[in-house]
Amino acid sequence: MLRNYLLTALRNHLRQSGYTLISLAGLMLGMAVATLTFLHMWQETHYDQHLPEAKRLYVAETQLSKPGRADQLLLTSPGPLAPQARNISGVEDSARMWLAWYTLTVDDRIEFNHPLAAVESGFPQLMGLEMIEGSSQVLDDPSAALVSQSMATRLFGDGPYLGQTVTLGGYIDVEIAGVYRDMPQSSHMDPKLMIALASPAVTDRGTAFDTDWNAATVYTYLRLNAGADSQAVARGLQAMARRNMRAPDGMDIDQAVKLTLEPVTALHLNGKSYAQRPTNVVGNATALAIALAVALLVLVVACINSINIATARSADRAHEVGLRKVVGASRAQLVMQFLGESALLVLLATVGALVIAEIAAGPVGDFVGRDLSLGLLLQPGALLSFVLLVVGVVLLSGLYPAFVLANFKPARIFQPAASRGGLSLRAVLVVFQFVTSIALMVMAGTIWQQVSYLRSADLGFDRDDIVLLQGVRRDPAGSISLSRKLDQAIEGKPGVLHVSGTHSSPSWDYADEGRIRPVAATRESALTVDRLAVDTDFFDVIKVAPIAGRVFDEKYGPDRAQWDLETRNDIELPMVLNEAAVSALGLASASGAVGEALQFELEPGYERAGRVVGVVPDFHFKSLKARIKPMVFFPDPTRFNLMMVRIDGARRDEAIASIEEGWSQVLPSQAISRNYLDRDLVNQYVSEQRQFAVLAGLAAIAIFIAMLGLVGLLAHAVAARRREISMRKVLGAEVGDVLKLFLWQFSRPVVIAALIAWPLAWLLGERWLSGFAYRVDLSWWLFAVSGLAALGITWLLTTIQVIKVSRTRPADVLQAR
Repeated sequence: MLRNYLLTALRNHLRQSGYTLISLAGLMLGMAVATLTFLHMWQETHYDQHLPEAKRLYVAETQLSKPGRADQLLLTSPGPLAPQARNISGVEDSARMWLAWYTLTVDDRIEFNHPLAAVESGFPQLMGLEMIEGSSQVLDDPSAALVSQSMATRLFGDGPYLGQTVTLGGYIDVEIAGVYRDMPQSSHMDPKLMIALASPAVTDRGTAFDTDWNAATVYTYLRLNAGADSQAVARGLQAMARRNMRAPDGMDIDQAVKLTLEPVTALHLNGKSYAQRPTNVVGNATALAIALAVALLVLVVACINSINIATARSADRAHEVGLRKVVGASRAQLVMQFLGESALLVLLATVGALVIAEIAAGPVGDFVGRDLSLGLLLQPGALLSFVLLVVGVVLLSGLYPAFVLANFKPARIFQPAASRGGLSLRAVLVVFQFVTSIALMVMAGTIWQQVSYLRSADLGFDRDDIVLLQGVRRDPAGSISLSRKLDQAIEGKPGVLHVSGTHSSPSWDYADEGRIRPVAATRESALTVDRLAVDTDFFDVIKVAPIAGRVFDEKYGPDRAQWDLETRNDIELPMVLNEAAVSALGLASASGAVGEALQFELEPGYERAGRVVGVVPDFHFKSLKARIKPMVFFPDPTRFNLMMVRIDGARRDEAIASIEEGWSQVLPSQAISRNYLDRDLVNQYVSEQRQFAVLAGLAAIAIFIAMLGLVGLLAHAVAARRREISMRKVLGAEVGDVLKLFLWQFSRPVVIAALIAWPLAWLLGERWLSGFAYRVDLSWWLFAVSGLAALGITWLLTTIQVIKVSRTRPADVLQAR
């Protein structure tokens, strides 16, 4: 029986090979898109599943609340928490991890900056670290280190690895005592080098992980007992905070600090905005849902092609169905036959789609930042899900045509009404295809416009020719000394125009918060503002001039005094406000704000007297997703995290050489980490750029698939009316007259689709753009172009088909039966 069904299906597909190829090509593309999306989805939704007892593994979160400030959510927690948490009922084990950047040096031949993990000895076992050489137990030794396989190769080539020495920070040596396999890509962490928490490289930085409850600096991992209540454990952690942590004035600990637990397997897609994560690879559940929805739409468009072509050809197969029924075939047997034909087509398309996916996996994976591999389909859960997807495509593309074909009655084979059953639904499906294509075109165009705007918008300062130098933060005295030495070593050198230290960069999308108030106002009424510690050259570097008063300058005593730790607290702190701060503080004008005395909170509970020396225009220090906030600039070298260097763009090579020479003079044991500000600013919107590329690509594929289906429908419709066309020509009709009939017939679904797609695309576009404080307006021409493009393609394909048939001599058509 199965063999008969298979042979019949093959004969029918080969008999109508042109229509079969159209359906097959559409399904192949749709299935290829679905396969690649499935691989990406599977990776994104199965993060950290490789960890032993992953469902029982949690990480402690810390939420900090301060008066007048937005709550801050940390994935780190106090250092003493992990060892004491083992005493809480339900906790099976715990371990700590601390991350920091170090300069790694090997025999003076390799030097670069890289983050490393300082961990407890039980951490590798808790994370299921797979050792290739050596033992993970060696982290009891402060001078030992574990290295990943990829980092070992980078540092020491082909080996040997054990016993090799790496210098950290220019003066601390650690010995490689073990090599472990790199963690999978679907991991929320990827440490390449591990040292002990007790290593001098850690303790020399002033850490006090065993005693300091008020610094949330370590990642605390807890593995709970099977069946343990995570909420009860979290309440135990909060009780520890209550006993050991201090709260800001006027608050109790339960108001100021909340310790909770987050499942490790949920970290990748939980959508929480942590101040820091173990890696920068963060999933976006919304973007993932959009990609999935669009990929499914493309697959549905491909299935619609198969449905439309099958139902359009239903009248051609009426005789076959009638004869099979006359000789005793049941309706169920016919349904199975036609479903079998659909299944064969889908299976062939799936094989082709897997080939396409294998070829495209590399480029697509590089684009989305993932290692996509068809090997994922060999996992039991993934394989079952993919098989269900294929079965779903078989049913979606084949079930309705099978019932339409099996419903033909022998007595009505020659009646024209026999083919009307699928007409209205076929029209609806064609409209759906064009709605999808037009809406995707509009959305892709909208995202392209917004991304172009984000990349080129006037930020209010000059972003070009600025080099960022990272890794300059030290203790207060060390930061002052280091920033001054770097300034002197680089400023004035060939190609260098200005050098400034700063707490943050516009490309970091971050500014610290503080509270500020007029002297006469109460503490409770203080305004929360963004604040930025800067050098005296900061506004020269970004080319922002004051609109009132002045900016910072070495020639002013109060500005210069901030570099003296012993005397500066007795001197008024000079401050520069932006226009938004002037307005928020209720000051009459920019010029009126100059000279205003203010109280400025630098630390919780600690205020410093300050005075406004100038006002600058509002500019975008954060990304365009957020509105410009009130901002206060003040000179404070103890807070500098990086140096900003303005160079002469015409002497770029000289400037870079000057910067590197100056850096090596001041920090010979620390590798330089430099970036260009303009490039970093563009990278703020990588996610949006990817969304545009994905939508544009999927829109192109959806349109191509829809056009394939349209070619099939046009070919069948024109062929079915060849005699009518010939009769019209005999009666004097021109090709143009015949063309008008078909243009009108196939233009109607496009027009209807555009009228449906435009408001839908407008709603979706407005919702997407609402995520940006500064955005473009939806352009009417995007809607017009999308509709005209769909209509133009339809007209072109219709014209080609009609002209092709019209070239046949009427006598040949009318004589043929």
